[in-house]
Amino acid sequence: MDTLIALAALAVSLVALGMSVYFWRRQFRPIVTATVKTHSGGNNGISYKLVVLNSGSIPATNIRLIVHDQAGLKAALGGGANEDNQDRWLACFNQSTEIPLLQNGDKTSCSFGMTHTDPRQSFWKPQAVFPIRIEYEDWFGAKYDSDPLNMLQIADSDRFTAAHR
Repeated sequence: MDTLIALAALAVSLVALGMSVYFWRRQFRPIVTATVKTHSGGNNGISYKLVVLNSGSIPATNIRLIVHDQAGLKAALGGGANEDNQDRWLACFNQSTEIPLLQNGDKTSCSFGMTHTDPRQSFWKPQAVFPIRIEYEDWFGAKYDSDPLNMLQIADSDRFTAAHR
């Protein structure tokens, strides 16, 4: 009987150890996300920045942002999205653009266009949503990518209602 109790205790301990290792491996990694934030706003429009955040427990390296759906991106663009503005504000999605290192708990950002009360001047359509994929590595070279896809929404992040300034 003592042997059975000891074997049961050993089995429970091994299961607990296995679960601990599993959850530690899932937790001990970078977790990189991206979101659109309001940079500034006024009576005529809102300018945005794209913020990339590492909320994981170790640094992330070689971070790349990839447009998952080109048609979705094109549908999100407004009347003011001329070629020059696209080159400037969508540079974060260029294949050559990479964030080499993002410490855990740190963030970085870039300019990301604007919405305007005049739709002909607005780079983005208000409330537009499109998916991106984020590819990155951890400090030890393991590769990750955002699954499910990271959805970007063009909206005023300073307010949760649709009221304009």
